[in-house]
Amino acid sequence: MVLHSTITEEEEVPLSAPDLSSLSPLPSLEAASSSSSDDMSPAEQEDGNDILSSPSNPASSTIDAPNNNSEPHRNEEHGDVKAATKLWLDSMLSGYSFIWRLSIVLVVILSWYYAYPITGNSEQQDEMLEYEEEEYEEEEEYDPWSIWGDGFDYTKDREFWISDEDLPEDIATDLQSTNEEIQLEATARRQLDPMKWDTFDYWEIYHYFACAKVFTSPRPVWSEQLFRDTRDFYNDFVENDNTPFIGLFRSTYQANDDVYDMSQNAIPYLSGGEKGRGLKAARDIKEGEVIFKATNNTIIFNDGHTLRKFLFAMNDRFSDPGMVCDILIWAWVQDMPCGTPFAGVVDLDNGNLLNDWGLGGSYEEQDYSANIRCKGAALSCYASKDIIEGEELLGDYSDFVSYHAWADLGL
Repeated sequence: MVLHSTITEEEEVPLSAPDLSSLSPLPSLEAASSSSSDDMSPAEQEDGNDILSSPSNPASSTIDAPNNNSEPHRNEEHGDVKAATKLWLDSMLSGYSFIWRLSIVLVVILSWYYAYPITGNSEQQDEMLEYEEEEYEEEEEYDPWSIWGDGFDYTKDREFWISDEDLPEDIATDLQSTNEEIQLEATARRQLDPMKWDTFDYWEIYHYFACAKVFTSPRPVWSEQLFRDTRDFYNDFVENDNTPFIGLFRSTYQANDDVYDMSQNAIPYLSGGEKGRGLKAARDIKEGEVIFKATNNTIIFNDGHTLRKFLFAMNDRFSDPGMVCDILIWAWVQDMPCGTPFAGVVDLDNGNLLNDWGLGGSYEEQDYSANIRCKGAALSCYASKDIIEGEELLGDYSDFVSYHAWADLGL
C-alpha cells in the first residue's frame, strides 16, 4: 500500500498522528518510492516526496531520526580534517613546484654561461679555440707503425745491467756500431734479464732478439715449405701448452678450418725501402672480388703470455733468429666481437705481407691509395677498386688493427 497515493492537494493533513494499528506494516522507503514512481506523473512524484519529508508524516520519523547531540558528527569532523589536509598539501606542492622551476632555470643559465662564456678577453678565447683545434688534429694523426706500441721504455727501472766485463760479444760489437738504432738496441739488451723473459713486453721481446739489427738488412720472402713447417710447429706447441685455456676461452687457436689459396690473386715480392716485402696482383682483379681471408693459417692468441711462449719456443726450434722478428712485425692486436676483448693475430701465410697504404709515402687524405679493404672478425679482404695485374696491393690497417693495444693483451 502506498500512503501518499490517496492524498490530494484539497485534503488537509491532520495535526495529530493517526492510529496505524490497523494498517499493514509500512514498506521500506526504497520500495515505496520505486512502486509509486512507476505509476505517477512527475508532478505527483514531487508532491509525494514533499509529504514524505513532512514532520507530520510518521514514516519520516523513521527515516531521519532527530539528533539532539550538540557535537558535530564524526563524518563532519573527518571532512574538515580532509579539507584542511588537502589545502595544506596543495600549498606545499605549489611551493615545491616553484622551487623546482627556479632550480631548472638556474641550471640552464649556468650551463649556458660555462658553455658560451660572454666575459673575458676575446683574443684569449680565440687562442683557446685554435689550441683545441691543433690538439684535435694531433690526436687524429695516423701512423701505421703505432700498431707495435710506443717503443722501448728506457726509463723503466729493470734492476738488471750486464757489466762491460760480462757483455756477450754480439752486444759489445753492437755498442760500437755506427748505426745509432743498433747502438740503442744494444743498450736495451744489456738491461734485459733472460731469467725474467716471461715478463717481457712487446718491445723488450723485439730488442731481446735484436730485431732492429735484423731489419737493417732485407728479409727474404718465406717459402711455402717454411710456412708449412711453422704451422706444424704451432700445432705441436698447442698440444704441449700447459695453459690451454684463459678462463672459458682457449689461449690460442686457429681462426677456422677453411683452406684458401691466395696465390691465384696475390704474389709476394721484395718491395724494398721501408716496406721491405709486399704483395702485388697476380692478375686483373675486379672491384669487390675477395683477395684473401682468414683461414686455418690464421692463428689467434687470447693471452699475451701464450704468444710470448710461442715466440721463445720458435727461437729454440728454428736456426734463423729473424723468424721471431718476422712474426713480431706481422702480428697485430684486434678487437674481437666475442671472447676476450683483445687478441693477438698473425697469418702464417703470405697474407701477412699486405702493406698499409701510407708506408713509405704520404698520409695526406688526397694521397689515399688503399685498393684492398678488410672487414669482419673473419677478416675477409676484397678489392675496393679495379686492380690491374702487377699492381701493388695496399690495405688500410685501421680496418682491423687496434692501435697501442699490446699492453691490453699483456705485452
